[in-house]
Amino acid sequence: MMLSVHSIRITAFSLILAGLLFNSLPMARATTPSNSIPQYIDEFPIPTLRAAPLAITVDRYGIVWFTESNMSKLGRFDPSNQSFIEYRVPGVGDMWGVTYDHEGRIWITQYAGHGSVNPGGAIVAGGNGRILIFDTASKQFSVVNIPTNSSFPMRIVVDSDDRVWFTEFLGNKIGMYDQTSKRLSEYVVPTNESGPADLTFDKNGALWFTEAYAEKIGEFFPGNQSCREYPLGSETPSLIVSSPVGIAVASDGTIWVADHGGNWIVNFNPANGILIHYPTHTPPASVYPISIPNGLLIDGQGRVWFCEHGGNSIAYYDPLERSMIEFPIPSGPIATTLWIALAPNGDIWFTEWTADKIGVVHANLPIPYTIHLNANSLVLQEGQATSLAAAVDILQPTEGNGTWSASWSSYNPTDISATFSPQYPLLNSSSVMTTTVSISSTTPPGNYTLSIGLDASRVRVWAFASVEVSPGTTGNDTYSQYAPTGEVIVLTLALIAILLLRRKRLRQLNR
Repeated sequence: MMLSVHSIRITAFSLILAGLLFNSLPMARATTPSNSIPQYIDEFPIPTLRAAPLAITVDRYGIVWFTESNMSKLGRFDPSNQSFIEYRVPGVGDMWGVTYDHEGRIWITQYAGHGSVNPGGAIVAGGNGRILIFDTASKQFSVVNIPTNSSFPMRIVVDSDDRVWFTEFLGNKIGMYDQTSKRLSEYVVPTNESGPADLTFDKNGALWFTEAYAEKIGEFFPGNQSCREYPLGSETPSLIVSSPVGIAVASDGTIWVADHGGNWIVNFNPANGILIHYPTHTPPASVYPISIPNGLLIDGQGRVWFCEHGGNSIAYYDPLERSMIEFPIPSGPIATTLWIALAPNGDIWFTEWTADKIGVVHANLPIPYTIHLNANSLVLQEGQATSLAAAVDILQPTEGNGTWSASWSSYNPTDISATFSPQYPLLNSSSVMTTTVSISSTTPPGNYTLSIGLDASRVRVWAFASVEVSPGTTGNDTYSQYAPTGEVIVLTLALIAILLLRRKRLRQLNR
């Protein structure tokens, strides 16, 4: 079933509004045999039941701080001894943002819609918003009230001058609290009811933020207090971004966005307006129709990390390798992971709202295999089919089989179909797979991204190819771009040779 933009926008926060809470047993760190795929994720149950952990950050000492919206607490977790401490916060309300300042104080956003503390229940007008400050030395809280009624402060960051910035999701403003002058300022977003969500600074001091309801991102300049907006939504089906939430700025100046109304993350270039989608896996239909990524950040290696609310996974996209790695969250089917945080050692921490846990991805564990396609770009017509070869380079032989699948950067899963030979490869030796990809005769013309992935239970690895779809012509609906078959064989053999040479060079470098 094809989802309309309107229905996607409605469902973008539908799971957030759900009040279902799942209870799960503790998961201990397991020893991974040499012939098994590593255990990338560990989870830690929160001491208080029905806590609804939401926002999360990791301070400079590696201590994990997170909010417990349903129980009005601030949680502290020390990974070194796996110990929890919980602090009762003043007042009630959902707490969507947490960060720390230069002095180590913890800053939290809090909003209560009509006094509701039910998970998601505060996303209504008429509530009071404020900022909570926790002094880690004295263990005392202080409060800064936000003047705007129905502000809904969401995400929060600290700039180089130790000023605290936050979004007002319902108030349609960007807020700033100056710790020196003790003054709170608010700046109206030009587009009405835009839904300012996440925010981050670039290297030049500009503040970038997402507009979840307006299908835009904004750039705010603190110096002259001006704002520039960039539309992301489009009537072109291949380019639409229906609910931008998580945001990060790459070293090359491009902007990465998590689309909480889609099945992808997006790279946007403000200089030329180019927009590229990178689709994730598609969740089982019985769980959720799309993966709806939410929180997003970039680590020290330039990898773009994000969490998948509906897809129940933590993932990263590596721009250098042009590959995506997904790590399924053990608790499920939906643990409701909305936000992630980067630790000093490179690990990625996350909250599980409905599973009552926090979790960590051990980001430096090796990935057991890589995937490379024999073509990075395709030009196809509506109704056309083509063949692709994918080489699997096994870096760590493991037991069992993997499963091939394809994903596509549109809301209609019938835009493409893919068949694989073999469908379930063994993971103990390198191999080559041939896939036949067919573009539907009803696929709208445009620029798309095709992802080909191999699922090995604890990890999924994806490779990407850009696809330009043009209108079809009569009598030319089902031919292969790479016909005759001999050309596919030549490309496949060349791909295998490149992989073998690459592995030989890696071995030489490791000696």
